[in-house]
Amino acid sequence: MRLQNMFRSKFCLFFVIFLLLVLLYTAPVSQLLKKSSNTRTSENTTNYISRIKNSIPKSGVIIDPQRRLSRVLPVSHVFITSAYYYPTSKSLGSNAIALNMVVDSVNFSVENAIYKVIGSNGTHSDSTEAVSKVEGVPSCRYTTAMARTNTIENLKKLEMESNGVKVEIPFKMACYSAPKPVIICISPQFVAEQWQMFLMHVHVANRFGGHLHMYITSMIESYFELMREYERQGYLTLDYWLRMKFEKIETPYFEPNGNIEWRNQAGAETDCLLQYKEAAQYIAFFDMDDILFPASYSTYLEEFNAEWAIEPNTTSLFYGRREHEFVKAETMSEFSFSELVASLRSSPTVKRGKVVVKPETYNHTWIHYSWHEDPNTRHNVSFPHLVHVQRPLQKNGHNNITHLWKMEFEPLNETIREEDIKAIEYDFWRMRNQSRVVEISKRLPSEDFYLPIVFKCYYDSFYGFIFDNKRRKGPMQCPNADLCELPQREEYRCVHSDAEYYSGPHMEPFTFHFSSNSFWTKDIGCYQ
Repeated sequence: MRLQNMFRSKFCLFFVIFLLLVLLYTAPVSQLLKKSSNTRTSENTTNYISRIKNSIPKSGVIIDPQRRLSRVLPVSHVFITSAYYYPTSKSLGSNAIALNMVVDSVNFSVENAIYKVIGSNGTHSDSTEAVSKVEGVPSCRYTTAMARTNTIENLKKLEMESNGVKVEIPFKMACYSAPKPVIICISPQFVAEQWQMFLMHVHVANRFGGHLHMYITSMIESYFELMREYERQGYLTLDYWLRMKFEKIETPYFEPNGNIEWRNQAGAETDCLLQYKEAAQYIAFFDMDDILFPASYSTYLEEFNAEWAIEPNTTSLFYGRREHEFVKAETMSEFSFSELVASLRSSPTVKRGKVVVKPETYNHTWIHYSWHEDPNTRHNVSFPHLVHVQRPLQKNGHNNITHLWKMEFEPLNETIREEDIKAIEYDFWRMRNQSRVVEISKRLPSEDFYLPIVFKCYYDSFYGFIFDNKRRKGPMQCPNADLCELPQREEYRCVHSDAEYYSGPHMEPFTFHFSSNSFWTKDIGCYQ
């Protein structure tokens, strides 16, 4: 009996405490509903509470862990990646302006959007309209866009204008000469450490008459110094690839870097195209691991001329990418191009490829080709394929990529001529024996650190879903690695691109942001 009374007393005490907690928790909500009942009698209570929870801030970044990225905002924020001026252009006309931008594409239809541009030369000014074309995937809130117009001659000042509000933006003069007739635009590198892959690509490109234009966000310091030495000797050009920053905001916005496809890779390819549009005979849009060995010709120029002659009215050459793996040297003193080629193994898999263009046929591009190109005018090259060396293997490492993404490989199924192997080996040895390169080589990383981290992140967010039919909850998200967790290390620091960032005044429907005076820094770290 005593036990029952004790149990009954504890139960009553628990019930009283529970009621008090319920009252305390529901009081703010009930007061909110009571306060709103007189003014919002026609609004459904549930919808009102939901709207309060999902309300958009008046300014600043929207924290959106549930990724409801379809919400319409009052202003589309635009980051101007680059702007180029062409006194003459084969495809853009005289005194042309090309604006390479990243635009919030949800609030307004940005395909064929019109931007008002004012050009001045010190004595006269001219207001014109620039019409944009979009290059991007619909699953990303921000998209790459290129807008073009023609302005006044001898341009000195460039402004964007809307409803009487103006902002001056920096612009560059387009190149009218190129280091070589074939420019290879390499997509942006971040936490880059695969110096073996770089040595393979840079010496192959040099052998066949190509010049690499490299975009860098961040890179292991010693690897960056190695690239700088190759740049000094004319093999390549290094260029900044910046994270987008909005310096001053008066209206709400979604963070752009996490909501743009693959760190705005399409914007980098478009920037490279716009830089060399009037200077190069051909421009190729490759990744670092896309390497082309001409099968029948001694130079890229001869290869591309021959393929173009097959279909003279083509707008691009499309090279498929065959998957390959290879065993890489752990140190530069062990690196041998002939041994690397001997270790190459081919997969039967040929993935979607990359294009090579005559720049007068292209004004903007996506990662693989321009969405605005007629596929019927794209010439598919049947052979050779790009040697896609996405799977570099460590001699003594765990090679976790092979466990995560299983692929079958067979003997090499591409043509790499013996005379080219010998010439490339000789070219590498000439560079390797230079005193500055010898000093740098001692500090290069000997094992992978970031590669398996980034690959796992890519696989979980994109590759597993696309290539291995892994199940995904919810709709396809924007393919992006911005949320990858990248640990820092004391023994290997990174060089990172940076700049001075600016935001224009509040403008509708587009508010503009841009940068100038880019520079390399060691203060940011190994991040995207």
